[in-house]
Amino acid sequence: MLASRLFRIALGGALCVAAYLTAGGDAAALHAAGPAPEAGGSGTISGKISFAGTVPPAQKMKLTADPKCAAMHPGGLERQSVLVKDGGVSDVLVYVRSGLQGTYPAASEPAVMDQIGCDYSPRMVVAMAGQPIKIRNSDDTLHNIHPRPKLNKEFNIGQPRKGMESTKTFDKPELMIPTGCDVHPWMRAYISVLAHPYHAVSGAEGRYEIRGLPDGEYEIEAVHAELKSITGKVSVKGGASAKLDLAYP
Repeated sequence: MLASRLFRIALGGALCVAAYLTAGGDAAALHAAGPAPEAGGSGTISGKISFAGTVPPAQKMKLTADPKCAAMHPGGLERQSVLVKDGGVSDVLVYVRSGLQGTYPAASEPAVMDQIGCDYSPRMVVAMAGQPIKIRNSDDTLHNIHPRPKLNKEFNIGQPRKGMESTKTFDKPELMIPTGCDVHPWMRAYISVLAHPYHAVSGAEGRYEIRGLPDGEYEIEAVHAELKSITGKVSVKGGASAKLDLAYP
């Protein structure tokens, strides 16, 4: 009877592994995933990232080195390092810095970094450690993608044709990995890698929303490429919505 019970337990474990492998996983990844994450919640943190300082002037980019880029921008291309609208600043990574419990498996849906009009879209890409990042060239010209991480493995890939896609991953959490195109020096973006899914990037008017949080006390950090990081604390209780506005001086 004991032998029969042990056989059923072993069979159940084997079937779980087989189902995982059928779905495209591997035994090493199954082992690396670790314990199941803490149960997610229904809490939300939202707010606005404001900017009260002087907006730096836009810089006009020289596109003459690539006639195809120049043709896409007949009036020229200006790059603004701090984008502000109605007092809110966009392209700010807002994430839970502390207060979470447990571990979180990497999302299977890829984060996307596109190259459109000889610029990166979006300029702030966020993924979890181990999550695929799909990099696409939507331009009919050569681009290369060259992140320069400090903790993760560096890569440099070329995409000479429109429609090309490459998929990469970063294994370790790391904030604000500078990413550029060596062919077009004005093309700059940042990739941030987190250990959990609780993050957002502020929109055109500085608004952000982080969903699915369990109840808890959290420290939130806002990170921008050109501005100092700012933090704030907020409580999520009873799965309700909590508000946290943060302001750059």
